[in-house]
Amino acid sequence: MSHKSAATSILAPGFHHRRIPVLPERPRVHPTDCQVIRSYPVGRERFSRACQGEVLTLSIAAASPLPGNSRAKLLSTLNSKGGNHWDEVPFERTDERTFVCRVTPGHPGLHSFRAEFSLDQGATWLSDTVSDAWVLVDPPQVDGLRLYSLIPTVSGTIADWKEDLKRIRAMGFNAVHLLPITTLDTSQSPYSARDLFEVDPSYLVRKSPTEGLQELETFVEEARSLGIGLCFDLVLNHIGIDSTMARRAPDWIVPDQNEPNGLQRARYRTDQGWSKWNDLVLINYEHPSEAVRSEIWAYMTDYALFWAKCANDTGGFVRFDNLHSSNVDFFNSMTAMLHREYPKVAILAEYFTDDRTLLRTGSLWGLNLVLATPWNNKFVPQLRDYLKYVHSLSEHVRYFMPITSPDSGAPAEEFGTPDSTVPRYVAAALLGTGATGMPQGVESGESARINFIGRKSKMAEPAEPRFARFIGQVNAILADHPAFRHGGNCRFVDDAHPAVIAAFRQDTGTEALGFLVVCNFDTRSPQRITIDLTPFLGSDGPISCLELLSNETQTFSHPRFELQLAPCAAQVLKFLRNAERKT
Repeated sequence: MSHKSAATSILAPGFHHRRIPVLPERPRVHPTDCQVIRSYPVGRERFSRACQGEVLTLSIAAASPLPGNSRAKLLSTLNSKGGNHWDEVPFERTDERTFVCRVTPGHPGLHSFRAEFSLDQGATWLSDTVSDAWVLVDPPQVDGLRLYSLIPTVSGTIADWKEDLKRIRAMGFNAVHLLPITTLDTSQSPYSARDLFEVDPSYLVRKSPTEGLQELETFVEEARSLGIGLCFDLVLNHIGIDSTMARRAPDWIVPDQNEPNGLQRARYRTDQGWSKWNDLVLINYEHPSEAVRSEIWAYMTDYALFWAKCANDTGGFVRFDNLHSSNVDFFNSMTAMLHREYPKVAILAEYFTDDRTLLRTGSLWGLNLVLATPWNNKFVPQLRDYLKYVHSLSEHVRYFMPITSPDSGAPAEEFGTPDSTVPRYVAAALLGTGATGMPQGVESGESARINFIGRKSKMAEPAEPRFARFIGQVNAILADHPAFRHGGNCRFVDDAHPAVIAAFRQDTGTEALGFLVVCNFDTRSPQRITIDLTPFLGSDGPISCLELLSNETQTFSHPRFELQLAPCAAQVLKFLRNAERKT
């Protein structure tokens, strides 16, 4: 056999290589020779926000005139139920440089879109040269959220809660957050559960654990009939030290041989370093056995879905407790399942992390609202800076900004007097981005926060809580005026006053020119401040406005004027357009 024939016999019969793929032609295409300016960010980590059922307006503008035969269209999954079907929506040409597209998202969740251009009246289309854009569509209950945190351990039985719903709604709240209502473990903290699927017997009229879920269903039905969304608190990181899980499946808990029972305690960080909760043990989402890890993930996902079902029945929320300490891989899996099962449930997260992580995981997990902590900024300069920060991220992140939380002190503790409730609630509701609330007790001017640990008798509510009417007024202002429910339209006009925050909220509708919100945070002294609204109202006077808290009309001779506010006072001035001024 020759050398040639030997080589042929080696390669010919048995050699089969994989198919060589075809490299497509994908040149970088520039539809125009000029710079294109988009009204929306691009890339997954710079996602924008929209609300289900509300028109989303997108625009593309060129720096110089475009040819007359130019066309543009939007390819989007915004109205695709499965999120993977691309629909075409045409842009309308509004002038020689600008295209505008208006689309109404039909489904909540994370959706993508991109623009395509044609320079031959639609005969051929060229894709935009930038990355696809992403938008997180919120369910409608996120817009204008006014959330009241009910503390079950001091609120009697479920029958009492049902009666409380009417009182809560009368103050203008449209949602109720329940601290965890699962059975209390040894420490009797709502955040230390004995069983994740049972209602604590102390909340039941008949005191029978087997009937707890049936009684809860009557509460869910009452909330639904009143148009109140329920927010159920999900505690996913840890469980009670004497819980059913810790006793029956200790292998599901992170081990720690330095603890008497060999189970690791949950920890929290303070200014002095790490401390531990002796009543809580950590669930082991990183168990080395894949089989056991799968069991844990499945069980805790079922827990999240179980309470999400109750929230779904009222068009409500789930709240992720202590999300910053959670297992990222588990949350990737669990939130994907949650959005598949209950896409209309909104998510409120207690999530303290850096901006980059927040942008990356916020879209991945579909976080509709993230907790803001204005009570940590007790002094006016710090609070003003914090409000500016919240608005700086508002294109991508929506914050829930309550006056205080069940974990913080009452307004009297945090700021020195119950009267501080007035400027602090106005600031939380009307200087943020449209989602606010308060824990139980603020309406009564309690001198200290309500301690939620331990089974207690029902707390007596005064016939006319001190701040209930005022809170109802502020909630009505937030509900009635969209200017307070958007980010990026808050312009501070207080000239860095040390005790007063004043900001102009520009209105995008036809109702008003805008709103001036002024709050005196000084608890002892009146304050005087000069306001200049010339950049917003022009230089002509006189100008008239309606003070929305007192319903009194005021007139100023010039857009630059002076206000004096009593200690712990606030004003909300609505400046009318010319047609409205005449009437």
